[in-house]
Amino acid sequence: MISAKKILYPLLLLALGLSSSSGADKPNILIVFTDDHGYADLGILKNDPDVRTPNIDQLARDGVLFTRGYSTAPQCIPSRAGLVVGRHQNAFGMEDNSDGPLPHDETTVAERLRDAGYVTGMVGKWHLEVGYDKQNKPYYSRNHLPHRHGFEEIFCGYLQDYQATFDLAGNTIADGPKSITDPRFRVDVQTLAALAFLDRRKTDDRPFFLYLCPYAPHAPMEDPPQYMERMSHVAEKERRMALASILAIDDGIGLIRKKLQEMGQAENTLIFFMADNGAPLIEESYIGSRNTPLEGCKGMFTDGGVRVPYVAAWPGEIPSGQVFDEAVSTLDASATALAVGGAPVDDKIEGTNLMPWLTGGRTGKVHEDLFWRWRSQAAILSGDWKLILLGNERRYLFDMRQPVSEISGKSQIDQFPEIAANLEGKLRTKAATWKNPALPRNVVDRDRELFDIFVEKTLPPPPYGKGKTGQIIPWKPDRPTTPIADLKSNETKGSK
Repeated sequence: MISAKKILYPLLLLALGLSSSSGADKPNILIVFTDDHGYADLGILKNDPDVRTPNIDQLARDGVLFTRGYSTAPQCIPSRAGLVVGRHQNAFGMEDNSDGPLPHDETTVAERLRDAGYVTGMVGKWHLEVGYDKQNKPYYSRNHLPHRHGFEEIFCGYLQDYQATFDLAGNTIADGPKSITDPRFRVDVQTLAALAFLDRRKTDDRPFFLYLCPYAPHAPMEDPPQYMERMSHVAEKERRMALASILAIDDGIGLIRKKLQEMGQAENTLIFFMADNGAPLIEESYIGSRNTPLEGCKGMFTDGGVRVPYVAAWPGEIPSGQVFDEAVSTLDASATALAVGGAPVDDKIEGTNLMPWLTGGRTGKVHEDLFWRWRSQAAILSGDWKLILLGNERRYLFDMRQPVSEISGKSQIDQFPEIAANLEGKLRTKAATWKNPALPRNVVDRDRELFDIFVEKTLPPPPYGKGKTGQIIPWKPDRPTTPIADLKSNETKGSK
């Protein structure tokens, strides 16, 4: 059966006078989406001198560093679903990891760009093929891999196992996607796959859209020696493993930008670098990444759970050296990609095209409000105010202009009840547009625990390497390391 979107969407293209084959004068688009990458772990933010991200730092200097970039969820599947579709995931019912796989009746950014003349590629962690059966056991649907959602060329997977339509030499795999196993460090394999995708453009003059999702620093943690040795200044082992994996991502960014330069496409490529959510910090989940100086962690609507590293650059169009302090959303990357790619946009796209702000045409706020709901939490950020609801049990109102603002003693819910009531009304109005129109009532035990640790401060703080951590896979001596560690990227000296 042919879905309605496969019939109606091309008609929309024709109605708007857009050719599905014209790629002239359109930029390439690269979106990099890291995994559980805490706000502290970007060198240019100067939150921790141990961090080494020279290539990402240079990307920010060549474009824009967003200091208040927010993901749409504090968990990976919903935040990825929102980005891929360009629409708040709650609108189509994917607001929790258990709500997959991604519905086929949602039109993705890749499908829109493909129909506007782009070759579309996806590399790394997809995670939108995951669903749960009636016994709450996870399953992986091959029919929901990225090639079923508008991505023409894919090399997607997690640790050592991938589904691919091309190999690392850039050759097409007949009747793909097919399974590929590679025992090398996963970030390096994913970088090599991204480079192979770029190599394949030699015989394809269409502009490209590449969605690159390094599976790091998310658990299971690994300690590849070629990166651990370069982070020997970090004493805590878990912290060292996280920063080593982020260093691997950074090396990959350097190699990709070098490749774009060699292709003559550096000034014709819009790059976004973002993370899916904050780092997990509690015992049995800690992976070594940090959210300093923000309060909270993955699984919360305090900034530590949803405020993420966020950078954009387009040397041919966006002036360099910008620091942007207004709140932006990961959905804005989707909307911007569609705008610069000349893809038609309907009222389902919820992000905002950032180009007018980044090129000087507009100033001030991008959004009046940002909204969240997940599990037993809901929140709204409106200007400098953030309202967080923990079911029917707790309400917090924080002035985000204050340092270390999101702790119980800083809540101003009693001082400004009118502001709180107004924000809650906005939140309820927004929730009414989502697939599940209600705000949470009952509180999940884990959510209560997280708020007791980070907001109320009534439970002990995270043990940071002294307690149980997330899963660790020790590096076996006979496991190969990728030659990528010996390649020269355009790496600059680390941020001080």
